[in-house]
Amino acid sequence: FGNKELDSRLFGDWMSDQTDEITKQIFGDVTMTFTPTGELTYRIKESDRVQIINMSFWTEGEYIISDQPSSPRKEKTRFIFEDEGLTLEFEGQRTRFLKSVG
Repeated sequence: FGNKELDSRLFGDWMSDQTDEITKQIFGDVTMTFTPTGELTYRIKESDRVQIINMSFWTEGEYIISDQPSSPRKEKTRFIFEDEGLTLEFEGQRTRFLKSVG
């Protein structure tokens, strides 16, 4: 299979931008963590609990390719770094995430 490309600018925690209405509607309160080992963790906050989804990821040019081992299926999402944030484009929808500091 060879080594998969990982864009190091993604590494760290990214929180859904709560000032962006489309992002709030689609994701709610989500934190994504990208690691240098190709792991992607979604933490979805829902009132009194947190749902965690563990995935793997790699990048191909301007796309994040993700796969969830418990439900194998590759998803391809375009990513753009702009205005000190991360914009994701999936199925025509653009959502925005902000890098967590600290």
